[in-house]
Amino acid sequence: MKKRARSVVMTVVLFVAVFGCGRFAAKDVQPKAEAVPKAQAIIAAAEVDSGHPEIEPGLSCNDCHEIKLDANTTATKVYLFGQSPGHSEGEGVMSKERVWAEIEKAIGGLKHDSKTFILATSLNNVPLSTTCEWTLDPKTGKLYGFHEAGTEKLRHIEANPKVSMNYHKEFDSETFKDFLCVQVRGTARLINGDDPDFERIMIELLPYEFGARVPADATPEQREARLKAFRQGVKKAFLISEITPEQITIANQKFRAEGMRVYQRWTR
Repeated sequence: MKKRARSVVMTVVLFVAVFGCGRFAAKDVQPKAEAVPKAQAIIAAAEVDSGHPEIEPGLSCNDCHEIKLDANTTATKVYLFGQSPGHSEGEGVMSKERVWAEIEKAIGGLKHDSKTFILATSLNNVPLSTTCEWTLDPKTGKLYGFHEAGTEKLRHIEANPKVSMNYHKEFDSETFKDFLCVQVRGTARLINGDDPDFERIMIELLPYEFGARVPADATPEQREARLKAFRQGVKKAFLISEITPEQITIANQKFRAEGMRVYQRWTR
């Protein structure tokens, strides 16, 4: 009996030794997952080569890579500084002060002389373009707009303050005679009604007065009281956007008449 019991014990020990050790050994020798190499930054003109990993349907370069943009990747360098029809390299480029003066001439003007722009924002790689009105402050070189709170564009700005704006005049697409376009790239900041600058910006820059509906026969005192009440009333429902331009490119066909390039650029 003892001999039989010893035989059973030996069998169990042998089973554990063979199958148990085999199980743990198999766990120990599992290959480690290979580290996925980080996607490198690329220029916009980069092309996929034969050694590139397979790309899943629906993915773009921007989903994995940082895209580096500079004037060498497009015709921008030629338009602004390079050798082009009618200009040798570096010729026909305005001074920074002159470019800014032309920008002010194109999009300047306070109150009812404000300009309508196309604003481009982006959130989670999803772009949005909207039409809004902004005023260029000649003292600060910043743009100010007046917006109803809770709109999609403001949600974008809260999450991603990098914006692009564009203003252009209607022009004849056959002759390009009056071609005028101003492209702005910058950073946006939202100013709420609690900010002391909110009311000052409204008074000095923005065309808000029409919203107050001041009677035509109101006295100066009545007019001011009506305007003040309106400014106080919109502080909870509206926001002011402040755009700090980092780069402005202006294209004006009239520059050609004085031997200058049609495209000029200002940077902060």
